Amino acid sequence: MVHVVAFMRQSRGARQTIWMSDLTLLASPGTRTMWKIRAFWAAATVGLVTTLCSPAAVLAQTVAPSGVAEPANPQLPPEDNFETPYTLGMGAGARAGATGTSALAYNASNMAAVSAYHIEAFSQIIPGGGNTYWTIGSAVTDSTTAKKLALGTGFRGIFSGSERRYKGWDWRTAVGIQVIEQLGVGLGVRWGRMRAESFDGQPLAPTFNGVTLDASMTITPIPWLKVAGLGYNLIKTRSSLAPQMAGGSVSLAPIESVSFGGDILVDLSTFERNELVAGAGVQFIAGEVAPLRAGYRRDSGRNLNQITASAGFNKGKFAIEGALRQTLGSQKESYILIMTRFVVQ
Repeated sequence: MVHVVAFMRQSRGARQTIWMSDLTLLASPGTRTMWKIRAFWAAATVGLVTTLCSPAAVLAQTVAPSGVAEPANPQLPPEDNFETPYTLGMGAGARAGATGTSALAYNASNMAAVSAYHIEAFSQIIPGGGNTYWTIGSAVTDSTTAKKLALGTGFRGIFSGSERRYKGWDWRTAVGIQVIEQLGVGLGVRWGRMRAESFDGQPLAPTFNGVTLDASMTITPIPWLKVAGLGYNLIKTRSSLAPQMAGGSVSLAPIESVSFGGDILVDLSTFERNELVAGAGVQFIAGEVAPLRAGYRRDSGRNLNQITASAGFNKGKFAIEGALRQTLGSQKESYILIMTRFVVQ
């Protein structure tokens, strides 16, 4: 499976563009189990070497201590994580229904719920103002080698930031266990080093330097209902890039082609008081080939209201999807994600 992703971001009249190449391979049936085990660790090694052997400027930054920025600053960068057309298009309503790489990032307890095996290599770029934002890395998720067990890992090297003014690398690995058909549990480990640029010894942006844990549990009392309990960055990082958050998510799929989702999360560490990140989304698969999504996201700490939408076409070996997240009000910040996919079997 080969993915080509274009990501555009427009903020206060400026535009930024990301091009992502995402390569996904599938194992041949004859040597599937051994190949998958080797490929899992090979991809993990490649990702780690890629990020750690990035240009010296990444690791030569002056280390700026992590800390909570002023709570009144609406420009405070949010959590730095990767998105998919599903998670972006569903707003804050995707976590209970997330699978594959979306589950690796947001809900590891769902990783073993669907049988899938993916190896991905990706690169992202946002050119702008002589300070280009660029990431490169790889990711693997496997829920087919072992029954009721899924493993996933991913690496990103962050080489510079146009407006966010930090760089470094980020590694995540997770395990999901489908204890019984109605219960899945998951645990994720994240290790990152995102260092801010500094001026006169003062960091110009939040930083993240350390190791933290995520935990999740998903209950499926009936086939069309999923309820997830979520905890992120349980080891406090004191950074808005990896905030300590807790909450829940619900996903409903009353018929095969329609699903709804809603998330309620509490940011426990970024601001002087607890703030909510909440919203909802809906997905409709038209003609079994065209996923259509719409959602809403509210970030009370930054006073942001965002609407989201996603559409795509999936037929045989080819798929193309696009997603939009638009911030309403004075900031008028836009994120656009376009993905094409070719499945190699």
